[in-house]
Amino acid sequence: MKIFGDAVILCGGKSTRMGFDKSLLQIDGEYVINIMAGKLCQIFDNVSLCANGHDKFERFGLPIIQDIYNEGIGPIAAIHAALKQAKSKYIFVVAVDMPLINLAYILHMMHVLEHTSPPPLAFAPLVDGFTEGTHAFYSIEALSAIEREIEAGNFALHRLLGKLNARHISEKASRGFDKDLDMFTNLNYPQDLEGMGGCHD
Repeated sequence: MKIFGDAVILCGGKSTRMGFDKSLLQIDGEYVINIMAGKLCQIFDNVSLCANGHDKFERFGLPIIQDIYNEGIGPIAAIHAALKQAKSKYIFVVAVDMPLINLAYILHMMHVLEHTSPPPLAFAPLVDGFTEGTHAFYSIEALSAIEREIEAGNFALHRLLGKLNARHISEKASRGFDKDLDMFTNLNYPQDLEGMGGCHD
């Protein structure tokens, strides 16, 4: 099994702060999903969407992974479902509202991961003291631990990453690739789209 190969765009979430479905956001007339997938396809063999609501995502022509735990429990369910279908040892997950993908940075994460011993169950950036759990790598060997957390009703990613003893990439190291950390920008509010040419269906 290859170490890397799978990337998954997480398309869940209620988008209540944005006021419309963020997964159908467009920037300069192009769907964010297409922009993100186009970049990820340059370094990953398999790029999928993790989404419930199959019909509206068929337009993108990407494999669609649906949650197994379909109870509105957040991104932990999507990560679990994606790992269940993984073709590589690690999957890279990124939220659909984080469109400013930095391929050089992801490649750096892969390099660090490949040379970390023992191999961690998860690897994520640390920003302002918080872990970016939706811009991270997860190992298929984390599946049983993730299932235990879900069954126990523990759905928060920061709690999961603690249980997985996740390794972190420092903020200083991250700023070496993106001085202002724009790659971690979340599009949560309509004003976040200003200057980006954003619109939606």
